[in-house]
Amino acid sequence: MSNTRKWILGLLAVIVLALIGWNISSSDNQRSSAAANNQSPTYTSETSKTVVYNPQGALAYRLVSQQVEYYDAQQLTWFTQPVLTTYDETKRATWVLTADKAKLTQDRMLYLYGHVVIQSQLSDSRLQRLTTDAAQVNLVSQDVTSNDSVNLQGIGFESNGMKLRGNLRAKTAELLEKVNTSYEIQK
Repeated sequence: MSNTRKWILGLLAVIVLALIGWNISSSDNQRSSAAANNQSPTYTSETSKTVVYNPQGALAYRLVSQQVEYYDAQQLTWFTQPVLTTYDETKRATWVLTADKAKLTQDRMLYLYGHVVIQSQLSDSRLQRLTTDAAQVNLVSQDVTSNDSVNLQGIGFESNGMKLRGNLRAKTAELLEKVNTSYEIQK
């Protein structure tokens, strides 16, 4: 084999190796940009209003938010300054839930973060107001839980404690740990 042929084969081998390296680095860049795209929201909306009806066609709840970010890869939605209003079967507003941020997952669990307030809209409810730093609400069953410090205010009482379990539909709340309750005696 002549020297010219050896140089040409060597040059072609270097070019092939360079193209293989470039192809590998290009696919790594595509993977990293796809990963970066998974971190950014699929869509963002300002001043969102969502209305959800139950299977019988009655209004179940309404969710208003200053900003919404939906992430398709994680199948979750983030809300800024959410206000959730729940309704009973007679179409009366029963509860208003507010927070700084909220996360809604695909299984209809709403996770509330920062200055969470749950306020009764019914005058006949013994439980009137609940405040905590974080809570989880199942939007189907209306079960509410919290593992943080919770303050309950109702007609004639105020309770503080940890680990709340309750149900908005049944108008019940139970503090599970370190409970301290004050009662006002009515004349």
